[in-house]
Amino acid sequence: MGKFYYEETIYNEYLGKVKTIKAETLWELDLKVSNQIAIWDKQEKRLKEKERVEDLKSEAEYETEMAREMIQAYTNILQDTLNRDDKLDWNSQMKNDTFPEFEFEDPPSIEEIKSNHPFTEPSLFEKIFLRKRVEKRRKEHEEKITELFQQLNNEYQQKRDYALNKFNEEKEKFHEKQEKHNTEIMNWKYAFENGETEAIEKYIKTVLASSTYPSDFEIKYDIQYLNGIQTIIVNYHLPSPDQVPNITEYKYVVSKKEIVPKKMKAKEFEQFYNSIVFQTTLRTIHEIFESDYTRAIQVVVFNGWVNYIDESNGLEVTSCIITVQTTREEFERINLSLINPQKCIQSLKGLYAGSLINLGPVKPIMNINTDDSRFVESKDVLSELNSYENLATMPWEEFEHLVRGLFAKMFSEDGAEVNVTRASRDGGVDAIAFDPDPIKGGKFVIQAKRYNNVVPVSAVRDLFGTMIHEGATKGILVTTSSFGKDAYEFVKDKPITLIDGQNLLFLFNKYGYSNVKIMLSK
Repeated sequence: MGKFYYEETIYNEYLGKVKTIKAETLWELDLKVSNQIAIWDKQEKRLKEKERVEDLKSEAEYETEMAREMIQAYTNILQDTLNRDDKLDWNSQMKNDTFPEFEFEDPPSIEEIKSNHPFTEPSLFEKIFLRKRVEKRRKEHEEKITELFQQLNNEYQQKRDYALNKFNEEKEKFHEKQEKHNTEIMNWKYAFENGETEAIEKYIKTVLASSTYPSDFEIKYDIQYLNGIQTIIVNYHLPSPDQVPNITEYKYVVSKKEIVPKKMKAKEFEQFYNSIVFQTTLRTIHEIFESDYTRAIQVVVFNGWVNYIDESNGLEVTSCIITVQTTREEFERINLSLINPQKCIQSLKGLYAGSLINLGPVKPIMNINTDDSRFVESKDVLSELNSYENLATMPWEEFEHLVRGLFAKMFSEDGAEVNVTRASRDGGVDAIAFDPDPIKGGKFVIQAKRYNNVVPVSAVRDLFGTMIHEGATKGILVTTSSFGKDAYEFVKDKPITLIDGQNLLFLFNKYGYSNVKIMLSK
């Protein structure tokens, strides 16, 4: 199963539902959240419609109509995908929203101030006998109005300037975030079109996540792309029989004054469930091949898994009930709009044990493998580092574990894991790092060379060959000594990093190990 690095909890108050969505990437998370919200919106609309139906007979008719629509949606799982282009629309992944214009209320006018602070008109007596006093009072009032106008406008300008500064800060952050997002999308597109493993996996996950199934069908899957053989393995989590709709009609029984559901007959439901599994299998393979416009994927292996409760012991069981492997060339010859799904699976030599509704397990043709039998438990040499005065003379096995410990600290900052492999001294992989980041991450192979002399270019060439064999995105060669000009010349256009003794000491110092020394023997 994949590891999740992003999650979001969403709610629907009307339905009283809450769900935490998890995904390996933000893009996949956004799609899953949007799909779940859309599903809930449909359910909410349906519930509101139901609540408006007061008459039980009308309600029965309405429920029957909804049930048949749902069954029809499951019946058309394969056909529905044939009417649309499954390629990912890169433009739809970009953020092109415009930041709203700056808005601020108008400053107070002199007329508004006068209206709010009117001059008290003199009486007739004052106008006749106290004219000078009235004029003086009028003048003083005008001066106060002017003073208040200036004061309010100064306060207004300060508030507006503050608001404008905040607006510009938010606008700058908005554009920076948007630019970063769009740059990541373009980098992802470039990486996908250049056949990078992580980018291809992310692309296919996004395609599958955006596929629209019936509202009750929960889409769950794990995938792995094997670059060297252009093969993608899909572990698809299919619905169990009790998660599939089986009601064809709701009848209003007058004598009981209640609505009674009518279910499919056992044989009919068996055929219905089998068809759903066959269609989902073919649909997933179709969406992968059609969406991959670079044709980096030449083989798809589909494994259909089901979680269910074993009624014999009450324990939860996960079984693979169908497995199919097909090439692009073979699959593209099939006219999916006219086939019988079961016969098509059989022609592809798909494996399943009898009727799928019985959930008989079969062995996957190929399975996703995140474990590596070469991995061994690592020794915590790093905690005892200061007891080694000279790295150049420490046991070579200890040095390999030490390097793993150092890189584990470095990679853990980005949520990656580093595993040490079995000691061999044959130039193989000493450690493997898995970085989940969709842009800069991937599989890294790390080799440690406790040398006293210059590392030969042959060691660098061996690392590059190992990278290709492992399907790695980057290689790192670490040594206590140094590299020659020919080694640096060899790696200048390759995703390989060379870390000599001086830079190794810098890394140890950076992570708090300042007593480390490297003293090469003469």
